[in-house]
Amino acid sequence: MRGEDTLSEFPTCRTKVVRLRQLRYNDVHTMPRLVTAHVVRYLVHMPYPYGTEDARRFIDKSRRNFRLKKELNFAIDLTENGKLVGVISLQKIDNVNKSGQIGYWIAKKYWNMGIATESINLVINYAFRVLRLHKVYANVLATNRASIRVLEKNGLKREGTLRDSIYKYDKFFDVVLYYRLNRRPEFV
Repeated sequence: MRGEDTLSEFPTCRTKVVRLRQLRYNDVHTMPRLVTAHVVRYLVHMPYPYGTEDARRFIDKSRRNFRLKKELNFAIDLTENGKLVGVISLQKIDNVNKSGQIGYWIAKKYWNMGIATESINLVINYAFRVLRLHKVYANVLATNRASIRVLEKNGLKREGTLRDSIYKYDKFFDVVLYYRLNRRPEFV
């Protein structure tokens, strides 16, 4: 992958609202307070209750997979005060097929503030312009209407639905697949 050499140092991306940075071990104590039952109920894969050991394992895995150039897991901070409010990931980076999967969560207190929209936009721009990926995609529970709106705001299109593919809370849920292609031919 032409953009592969750019992953020698973990990137930081920012707007006036959010700053995306590498997860730090001092985030271990904040993350469990942010991952509440309200947040987890909309996520495809996330343990609950979420404790400091879960956070530590996630940060360990994030650092290992960054070194292997498989994924980027960003902490989402508010630019104005540096407060951690969530995590956004570009995972399953496939150097052969030039694709990657976006996943994210935002603490409930920070919903409906444009944080997810801006964070997704930053990650897509990084994936397309720096890593030169051809496709980014996301999987979202069909019941997560807010997340579906955010993906569509960022230009992702519905690709299909996986019927009854997640078993959670004693019932099955549909998962909706979304994608966006890099239409800039100089990056393909």
